[in-house]
Amino acid sequence: MQEQQIQDVDIQKKTKLTRDEKKVLKYQKAKMRAKITRKKIAKKVKQKVFHMNPETKEKYTEIKNLAKNNLQLGYESGIPIYLDLEYDILMTDREIRSLALQIAHIQGINKELQFPIQLHLTNVKGIQKTELEKQGLQKWPVYHYELGLEELIQQNQEKGIKKEFIYLSPDADTYLESVDPEQCIYIVGGFVDRQVQKYMSLNKANALQICSKKLPIESYIKGAKRPLNIDRVVAILSLFHQHKDWKVAYDESDKFNISLAERISRSQQKQE
Repeated sequence: MQEQQIQDVDIQKKTKLTRDEKKVLKYQKAKMRAKITRKKIAKKVKQKVFHMNPETKEKYTEIKNLAKNNLQLGYESGIPIYLDLEYDILMTDREIRSLALQIAHIQGINKELQFPIQLHLTNVKGIQKTELEKQGLQKWPVYHYELGLEELIQQNQEKGIKKEFIYLSPDADTYLESVDPEQCIYIVGGFVDRQVQKYMSLNKANALQICSKKLPIESYIKGAKRPLNIDRVVAILSLFHQHKDWKVAYDESDKFNISLAERISRSQQKQE
């Protein structure tokens, strides 16, 4: 393997690559790095499972077996959530990569939710598409479009879909009081900003002339983290639909920061 890598480097040094060829090579290397990272994580999880006692391992296997069905259920009839990915021109490449990782994490979260998400990704093109493909976009049971949010809303109206679009924004004046997948489609702004810019999602909702609301997290949890990552927002929406309690939804959403194997192991250790 190392010999082959050395040969590849020698060939690259001897051969002058075009700009397009360099881009392809860079994409392939990044995709390979992402694959290696996923394998390392999978190896750690496998080791964790190997050292589980029989009872813990049985519980872990039971949840994992439900995962595939859960993803399909979400794809067919889950809580409809659109991720508005039209903010890419306002983000750095690093922020776009971070966003892609959060969207990838949603796939893992969705495996465990009692009410899984039907995820729709808008404006999937350019560097946004490249980064999502590195994370495995083509294998995910999600809907993704090159069209932007405005065009997709118009398409829904033309098809006679009467569900109300609600754009979630931390700057909205009105709190979200319920999650109703039969009557509403929820929109989450796909925006990662290290220096958080206010009113981005609110201005977008106003421009589209659709309703905007915010999660009432600070009303229920003192010191709640703001802003929330999009993967956590998605989890909170599903968990609130399940429990009808914002504090429970917020607290439970935090568990997805560690792997299922780690969570089950810790739970078993507490019981012992």
